[in-house]
Amino acid sequence: MTHRIIHSIAVAIDCSPHSKASLEAAAEMAVRLKAELIGIFVEDIDLLHMAGLPFAEEIRLYSATTGKLDTAQLERLLRLQAQQASEMLRLSAESRTLHHTFRVLRGMVPEQLMLAAPEADMLVLGRSGRSPSCRKGLGSTARAALEGTMNVMLMRPGVTAAEGPLLVLCDGSEASKRALRTALEIAGPKSTLNLLVTDPAPDAVERCKEETNSLLNGRAIEVEYYHLPFTEGKQLATFIKMIDSGLLVIGEGMNLPAETLRELIDNIDYPVLMVRGEKL
Repeated sequence: MTHRIIHSIAVAIDCSPHSKASLEAAAEMAVRLKAELIGIFVEDIDLLHMAGLPFAEEIRLYSATTGKLDTAQLERLLRLQAQQASEMLRLSAESRTLHHTFRVLRGMVPEQLMLAAPEADMLVLGRSGRSPSCRKGLGSTARAALEGTMNVMLMRPGVTAAEGPLLVLCDGSEASKRALRTALEIAGPKSTLNLLVTDPAPDAVERCKEETNSLLNGRAIEVEYYHLPFTEGKQLATFIKMIDSGLLVIGEGMNLPAETLRELIDNIDYPVLMVRGEKL
């Protein structure tokens, strides 16, 4: 096994359930990889601009009433949320004895995260944002991260990432080999690793076994192999649900069509780690 190269993990925190799940996943991953934890809170400038408009009103969901959306009040709310995010990070990191830092930025949320996160080796964030309309599928920030250039892990509430079986898509490409090496770095003692071989070649599973055995080097990790030469994302998602695995690790640049990977990530309900070539 090569030396670890994930030294720092950035996590987007906005106090939503998705970001809380992201923080816990990032903290557990930081423990596993002995990495620094970097919390990022972005003050959404779109909200501040909206509050300055003369017709802007807030809708109180529980009382079904409205009120004037005040810029000063929103500023205070954002400061309070930043304090809450900082405290969440502190409690999570200190309970695990992790070195941690916290940053507050202002601007467009996806843009600011993409600017700040490359300082780390991995970005962890929720699949969806705060909006109820984002409960299904990916939020705009998650999509921007997937289209970026850094390693990104997408989380959702109620699902862990560092624990449980890991699932890697293998097609014989260098990208899938990077994903496999990364999964083995994440895997703990006596972990289970599920390898989903999508290469249609008859000897694809055997070649994958040889590659995996050379990387395992005697480690006590149980490996299961599945040969599924699909090229359709929904089919892959359905099979993965049947396996009931955990974190899905994908290498950017695999032989699978890009639209297949996008469709898979859209339809799957498990954490996903996209591994880029530049970092891992």
